[in-house]
Amino acid sequence: MPVARRLARGVLVLAGCLGGARLGAQAASCTTGGLEVARLSFEGNAAFSSGVLADGIATTPSSWARRTFRFFGERRCIDRSKLPLDVLRLLVWYRNHGYLAATVDTAVTAAGRGAVDVRFSIREGLPVLVDSLTFAGLDAVPERVALLRGLATVAGRPFDKYANEATRATLTQRLHNGGYPDAEVFVGYDTHRSTRRAAVTFTAVTGPRVRLGAIVTDVRGLNGGPAAMDSAIVRRTSGLRSGDLYAQDDLERAKRALYQTEAFAQVSVTADSSASPTDSTVRLMLSATEGFRRTTRLGLGYGTLDCVRASADFTQNGVLGGAARLDVRSRVSKIGVGAPLTGFEAACPQAAADVYSKDLNYSVGATITQPPVFREYVPSFTIYSERRSEYNAYLRTAPVGGSVALTRQGSSGSRSIGYSMEFGRTEAQPALLCAVFNACVEADRDAFGRLQRLGVVSLSWSFDAADNPANPTRGSVLRVDLRTASSWTASDPNLRFTKVLVDGAKYWSLGGDVVLAARVRLGAVVGPSLSFTGDAGYVPPQERLFAGGPTTVRGFRQNELGPVVYIPAAYDTVTADGRPARLATAADTVYFHARSDSASQRIVPTGGNTLVVANLEARFPSPVWRDVLQFAAFADVGQVWNRGTPGAELSFGALQWTPGIGVRMRTLIGFVRLDWAYDPYQRPSGPAYYDASVASGGALFCVSPGNTLPVTLDGGVAKQAKGECPAWFQPPRPSTFLGRTNLSFSIGQAF
Repeated sequence: MPVARRLARGVLVLAGCLGGARLGAQAASCTTGGLEVARLSFEGNAAFSSGVLADGIATTPSSWARRTFRFFGERRCIDRSKLPLDVLRLLVWYRNHGYLAATVDTAVTAAGRGAVDVRFSIREGLPVLVDSLTFAGLDAVPERVALLRGLATVAGRPFDKYANEATRATLTQRLHNGGYPDAEVFVGYDTHRSTRRAAVTFTAVTGPRVRLGAIVTDVRGLNGGPAAMDSAIVRRTSGLRSGDLYAQDDLERAKRALYQTEAFAQVSVTADSSASPTDSTVRLMLSATEGFRRTTRLGLGYGTLDCVRASADFTQNGVLGGAARLDVRSRVSKIGVGAPLTGFEAACPQAAADVYSKDLNYSVGATITQPPVFREYVPSFTIYSERRSEYNAYLRTAPVGGSVALTRQGSSGSRSIGYSMEFGRTEAQPALLCAVFNACVEADRDAFGRLQRLGVVSLSWSFDAADNPANPTRGSVLRVDLRTASSWTASDPNLRFTKVLVDGAKYWSLGGDVVLAARVRLGAVVGPSLSFTGDAGYVPPQERLFAGGPTTVRGFRQNELGPVVYIPAAYDTVTADGRPARLATAADTVYFHARSDSASQRIVPTGGNTLVVANLEARFPSPVWRDVLQFAAFADVGQVWNRGTPGAELSFGALQWTPGIGVRMRTLIGFVRLDWAYDPYQRPSGPAYYDASVASGGALFCVSPGNTLPVTLDGGVAKQAKGECPAWFQPPRPSTFLGRTNLSFSIGQAF
């Protein structure tokens, strides 16, 4: 909708006005009478962008908001004493990149009252090129060809001191990982300004190639006490073996493997410096200090959808006679609204309104985590029992389940492969089962609720280059998840699917503690045919895709973006021509129709098999209490579709935009977040059902306006003819601005 898109753009412009600032090396503070830098420009620069050059100097213009509106943003002034230093910085930059003939001049001109424009005029000249590139001292290295592949310094390109240093560091690292722990690499060069040519030579002093010799292991107990774990177990867990070729990365990998057991508080792996430089082996010193053998953690919290939640965890290190770890975890939620622990419904109105929060949700499980295999992959074995619900959608109960997984955790991400098998049942809203799975009679719905076998193979891959997991200001995050259930995973015939989710976010620091964050989330579920173009077939409710809520599209309530089913508060009994009627005798034939202006007592999200969500958010500190309060302006867009159903057209025109603003407060448990978003859209049309009480027969009646499913009396109980319930019910659009907004409260950043 154009109005929503304009509002979204306006919100983001407002964010820039309140907090936008450009990147700069430093910001000159303004004193009384100081001249404001209204504009900073560069001319004559072709090799490097103005943004790159501006990052390397001290002179910085006022923020964009200050320069544009004069009322917001940060005012920055010129410091004339720094201009010669800025010229020198630019000259050093150019000359280190091979532009030895570059010159830089400055010009400061008036730009209105109390402001100046600063311009740097650059004459780059032609760069000195690498004419000769030599690598000495590597003839005896067996992997010489691979060692020299993909280096930063390249013959024929501009002579670049930064590239030379990167090449030197890369060669040193590769030699250290190839059996040469004492290797050093030196760089020398000879430049000729007149001919614009440079000769670069990298000289390696490798020393002897060595293998691992004795591995001396020292294990100490906590606080200097006796060690509980045998040194042989520690050595085996590290993955280091005598006779292997020395590699510095293997030493780091060994430390990571020991830390991943969570049994050690401190680990060090070093080469023995007293060894002779001519030895063909190197002795390693492996030292480990044990941590706590047992730990217990208790937790208590609150969430708008969980109400009160509690957790209890117990960890025992060194089980099974080795470095394995036992984790016993338990979680309970819906405390206060779920039987038998009720009584706090007033404090949790959103959870109390959820039909699947009437019983406590729980999860209890035990996991054995073994030391790494294949050097870096950590195996784990889990057995669990759980009951969990999705807001207004379904309740999943698995009395027993188990899983096995291999996980590789690196410094910038992880990868995992696993298999799980559980016996469980899924209870969903009768209206959802009828509308999505055509299970409109109680016997069919009961079949969905019986215990079934679900076997799933899962793959996950994540990359995390963000600077802060709780409040990122720069970097990126990407996660890919794949789940598949089929005959070869031993899953029941009607529980077979393949599900893919991709979630990525990018963060930019705009200066002045202002952060621009963007996120894209894509998901799809396909059936056994693995076709993305048609209907996915039966998708279990717990595997369907949902959107809407505080972490996806905030203009919609939890899970209410996309296909929904309505439960009207009441309906009319009418004849075929629409006149009011009564169902009194077996000879009567009537129709149940909800009025078009009837309020929806409940909305049942059905989810879908295709999902698209994107978010753009600007975060900026509060003018007061900036270390505690943070404001945000955002625009969320997304949609959920059911491929293969009428009207499910996957197009950008179907995406729905919801702009909004928010406030965050930094607390000991993270950011407490309050978001207020505007939803300008009419609710989508959908089928309407009325769930009769058990005393009235417990039937599920289609009450969509204009439906042609006759209702008659059978043994004194109303019965409706079978048939498709048309998606013709559409609740009235809220008439006020506030009625079209959604307020959400949560903990942590949205993404």
